[in-house]
Amino acid sequence: MGAAQRRIRKALGPLVVLLSTGLALPSLAATYSIEAVTSSGMSAPAMGGADIMRMMMGGRPSMNSTSRQLELQLQAPGKAANPTAEHRIPAAMAMGTALPLRSGSDSPGQPGQWQDKEIPEPKGRLLIYRGCAESAGAGQPEIITLKGLLPEQRRQALEGLSRLATSANAGGAPLTSGRWPSGSEPPAVPLQASLVGSHVVASNYAPEIRFQVESSHDFLAPVTLTTTTAGGSQRLSWQAVPTALGYQAMATGLGRQEGDIIMWTSSEAPWSDSSVPGELRAPAAARLVQRGVLLAPERTTCSVSAQAMAAMRMAMLTFTAYGDTLLLNSAKGAPSWRLSLERRSTAMRPLGEGLEGLDPGGGERKEEPKKQGGFNLFKLF
Repeated sequence: MGAAQRRIRKALGPLVVLLSTGLALPSLAATYSIEAVTSSGMSAPAMGGADIMRMMMGGRPSMNSTSRQLELQLQAPGKAANPTAEHRIPAAMAMGTALPLRSGSDSPGQPGQWQDKEIPEPKGRLLIYRGCAESAGAGQPEIITLKGLLPEQRRQALEGLSRLATSANAGGAPLTSGRWPSGSEPPAVPLQASLVGSHVVASNYAPEIRFQVESSHDFLAPVTLTTTTAGGSQRLSWQAVPTALGYQAMATGLGRQEGDIIMWTSSEAPWSDSSVPGELRAPAAARLVQRGVLLAPERTTCSVSAQAMAAMRMAMLTFTAYGDTLLLNSAKGAPSWRLSLERRSTAMRPLGEGLEGLDPGGGERKEEPKKQGGFNLFKLF
């Protein structure tokens, strides 16, 4: 999961709590994970507090056309004294010779105890539209009533998330971990940065990890996305992203009825079957394309149905191109480690009344944004 998607899912947290069917806990194995994301348009990671305040007050945020993000995490079982780690990078990354991984030991935590008054009761409904047709198909929207969950159901879901956040690993044993970036404002990754070349992850608490990245697993190219009106629907067009395995788009926003949340996804599959797993590989992506969960890599158009657009007062559209994940393991007989390099390219666009003027890619939408009240990102959730 890339940085952009992690922030989006954090915003969707209350909804995910209600709809999730299970939780996965981290592995005990020594692992090194890399998430390389290319963002374009209204990029969530690139938006600072000033941009968010401008949007809340009805103003126009500055647009960052393209940015890149890296997230690195090293984990190893055991507790090390004075842990240190660094990722030595190839010259093509144009970020010096090494990225320091801020390291420390994590002890297993105790899940928090939630009081009834601390567990918000969801209200309204979730209305889900899907597919790329200009008109929604039969049986849409799928409606999930959010109100009425028992307090115990909400408590179990929230305590599950708390256990996931505080547990060092599934077995309860301590871990030593290192991360980059470590601050709230991550260092900029140059637009010309390339992952291609030789890499070494060296630490005093995990085996040395040496690996090579080829051009097939470099940063994905930016998504070039435009939106145009086609009757009551919204037509999405993009240029094919080289080496992408497939695409998925999702819009989430406020409904016309108080308390309603509207979601649209390009997936043809039912909501419960439309998720895209992490560490996506080509064979799995091909199956997802066949099932209609992902759009084929050669496809370049899709439409948000007229019914979905009519149901939404305001929304944010997220478009994701998925790349193949590089998965490596240590050689037989050597100290054990596992590496994953996940790659995505994302674009964000506003949809809805008064928001089209904020869209840097909506060339055919010339209206000025409406001034009343502004677009409050926090109202969505």
